[in-house]
Amino acid sequence: MNDRTKNRAGEDLNLLPVMNMVTILIPLLLLSAQFVNLAVIDSSLPAISDDPGPVDPERVPLELTVAITREGFTLRTRQGALDAQGQPAEQASPALGCLSGACGRAESYDYAALGRALSVVKDAHPDEEVVILAPDSRVPFEVLVGVMDAARSEPGSERLLFPQVVVAGGAG
Repeated sequence: MNDRTKNRAGEDLNLLPVMNMVTILIPLLLLSAQFVNLAVIDSSLPAISDDPGPVDPERVPLELTVAITREGFTLRTRQGALDAQGQPAEQASPALGCLSGACGRAESYDYAALGRALSVVKDAHPDEEVVILAPDSRVPFEVLVGVMDAARSEPGSERLLFPQVVVAGGAG
């Protein structure tokens, strides 16, 4: 027995296979790890207040609202509905329909036409910076992001249209 314990105590441990496994596992784990990518879209919620504060009679807010439904976009201001060219309209039906007739996917909405209509509104009201988005609860999130992009800047240029986007309660 004494000889057995002597031989075991004198043996060296071979750590090379363990070191090889660690050398292989570390890069493998780093490659398979998913790092978090977060994106933030700057927007705000409408303020709720009983006292609207002092109202400047010369500066009446436009209250431009873009209602987003499964049928398209409806533009409204304090004065009433707007058509696809950003001009006053009589009906409040969707002024900007979808490209393929039905708005089933985010790609079927006409963001370019919305940007052109908002550009006309901006030309008529150059000091206005706020647009209110009222999405339907069934509208995909990608559509909301596309409308935010179209409302913030004019398509094909660096001109800011309505940089302050407010997300309000849904259109239906």
